[in-house]
Amino acid sequence: MAKITSDPFLLGTESFVTETDGNTSTVKRIAEGKAITQTEKEIAGDYYNSVLDEIDYAEIYNLKFGSNYIDKLGASDAWMALALTDKTYKEAFKKATGQNSSNISFIAPETSSMYAAVTNNTDANGKSNTNKGGSILRYPLNEDKKQYDYLKICAYEYKPRGFGQKKGQNSLTGDYGTEIGGDRGLQAKQTGSHTVFLPMEPSGLTESNSVGWGNSKLSPIDAALGNISGAAMEGAGDSIDKAVKETMAATGQAFNDAKGTLTQQNITAKLAGMAIGNNDLFTRATGQVMNNNLELLFDGPGALRTFNYNFRFTPRDADEANQIRRIIKFFKYSIAPRRDGQNIFLKSPHVFKLKYIYKNGDQHPFLNKIKTCACTNFTVQYAPDGSYMTYDDGSMTSYNVGMSFGEMNPIYADDNKDENSNDMGY
Repeated sequence: MAKITSDPFLLGTESFVTETDGNTSTVKRIAEGKAITQTEKEIAGDYYNSVLDEIDYAEIYNLKFGSNYIDKLGASDAWMALALTDKTYKEAFKKATGQNSSNISFIAPETSSMYAAVTNNTDANGKSNTNKGGSILRYPLNEDKKQYDYLKICAYEYKPRGFGQKKGQNSLTGDYGTEIGGDRGLQAKQTGSHTVFLPMEPSGLTESNSVGWGNSKLSPIDAALGNISGAAMEGAGDSIDKAVKETMAATGQAFNDAKGTLTQQNITAKLAGMAIGNNDLFTRATGQVMNNNLELLFDGPGALRTFNYNFRFTPRDADEANQIRRIIKFFKYSIAPRRDGQNIFLKSPHVFKLKYIYKNGDQHPFLNKIKTCACTNFTVQYAPDGSYMTYDDGSMTSYNVGMSFGEMNPIYADDNKDENSNDMGY
């Protein structure tokens, strides 16, 4: 049967056509009227046809337009949510494909676009809505997602930081703490799946922030020598002669100041000890120790935060077993370094954005936010129960999957600039 291409039609501000072949139809984004944006191309990945300048957005597999009638291809999650919840989208598809069935049903609108895009339940027509090689994975399947919280993990192409200018000043650009699409410009993993939704894992819901503070000592003699060094540096910018004069003048003044509290014997003993590298000489000569003015000083951010998770996957049917396999392969592919065409250089693995999702679809208001992370460790235990067991199709009866993530940037005060906001902050 020949494919039937519809006339162009608008959804929002973008132009589309449907290409119907038998009982299915492909929704294609075309450049007529409004050019396809670079963001759309990046999201679409392999579904973008550069020769024809069009994107296979979605597949309508159910031309009777029952619930969950459409599969995601190269569309964004937001667009898929509208396709599944906005009546005008379904009406436009029905008109374009020439279908006039009265069997119209809609899934209940939800507060977040991601839910409509990742539905895996079987619809009334007996066909699963599982993405075929699409961008979203989920475990477990067939849950009422509005009633549960999830951990959302998205993979992005690594982009190195660089030096540039920000507000007219030189700066190190590309803090991985910025939002996706900000000055980092991170783009989603280009092939295969790029997002996984996993259940909350209790032992992984911890965070620890640390700041570096270290002991600092400064004796009166050291303070005097510090004044000498400062004077020398001030004079060095003009000439050698001036630097020498400034140093000599500072030296005299510094030791005159020191004499106010130290005897000549004290100063002589201290300098003698410094000269031979034996600070105990001062104590031996005077029976005293110099007040070292011990103080705790800030010396930079502490250790970067790490997040560790351990998930037990127990497939309940063939679809869930296949989904688990795809999730494991998603991580194995994403964390592996990639070779260039000449096998000379290695490209950095993908980086990840982790987000705790509350049941309304937004950032969890009582759990911490997480900056962009690298996955530093990934383990799979195929027989966690101590014996080898499989289903008839070969799937293991359960899997233990452990993963460790490390944030790529420290937490700064401006990351949590609003202490009165309705979230937990970083």
